Amino acid sequence: MAKTARALGELTQAVRELARRQSRLITAMSDVGCEQRITNLIVRSQITTDPAEKARLISEASRRMSAPRRCSPHDSV
Repeated sequence: MAKTARALGELTQAVRELARRQSRLITAMSDVGCEQRITNLIVRSQITTDPAEKARLISEASRRMSAPRRCSPHDSV
């Protein structure tokens, strides 16, 4: 019985650690997605020849860079 209880406790800890790591990964992937969208806007602004479109893309990239980031529960306070 003690072996079963110990094994169950270890399994519980392993599952909790996996969930914690997955949560951090999800947050990181969200941040990477935001950064990729900003990079895409900047690259598109460098490619376009239309001055109005270039200004719009740069403005949108700037707005997204200036926007407050969602606070992650993993960030230190």
